[in-house]
Amino acid sequence: MSETEWKDIEIGAEVDVSQIMAQIRKRIEEKQKAGIYTEEGIAELAEARILQFAEDAEIDSALLERLMSPDHSWNINPGYVISTHRSGIQAKLIVCAKKMVRPFIRLYSDHLISRQAQINQYFVHLIHNLVREITRLQINHSNLVYRVDRLEREKDITERRLKTLEQMVQFKQTDGR
Repeated sequence: MSETEWKDIEIGAEVDVSQIMAQIRKRIEEKQKAGIYTEEGIAELAEARILQFAEDAEIDSALLERLMSPDHSWNINPGYVISTHRSGIQAKLIVCAKKMVRPFIRLYSDHLISRQAQINQYFVHLIHNLVREITRLQINHSNLVYRVDRLEREKDITERRLKTLEQMVQFKQTDGR
C-alpha cells in the first residue's frame, strides 16, 4: 500500500484483511508483469515453493527446518555417541563392547558415511538452486507471455487502423474520379 493509502486507515478502526491482501497480490502481479524482481524476491518465491513441495509430500516440519538451515545439521555424522537405554551392569558391558568394536567398524563405514554426506549435501544444494532457477524462468516466461499478448493487441490495433486507412484511400479515389 502506498503511504496515502495507509494514512486513510484510522487507528482502532476495523481493518479488512482480505482487501489489503488483494491489494498486495495486485501489486505483486503488477511487479511480475513489469519484470521487477530482485534476487531476494526470487529466493523468497523459491523458498515458498520448496515449502509447498514439502507440504504436498507430507514431510515432517522439523526435518524440513533442518534441511533449510544453513548449518547442515540434517546430514549424516560419523562421530556418533555410543549409549544405551538399559541400566545397570548390563548397560555398562554393552557400551564397553560397542566402544571396543567401534574402531573396526569405522574402518569400513567412515568412508561410506562421509561420501554419502557429501552426496546428500550436493543434492540439497542442487535442488535449492534448481528450484530458484525454475522460479526465475517461470517469472521470465510469464513476462514474455505478457509481452507477446501486448504485442498481439498492438498488432490487431495497427491492422485495424491500416484497414481503415485503406478504406479511406479507396473512398477518396472513388469520390475523386
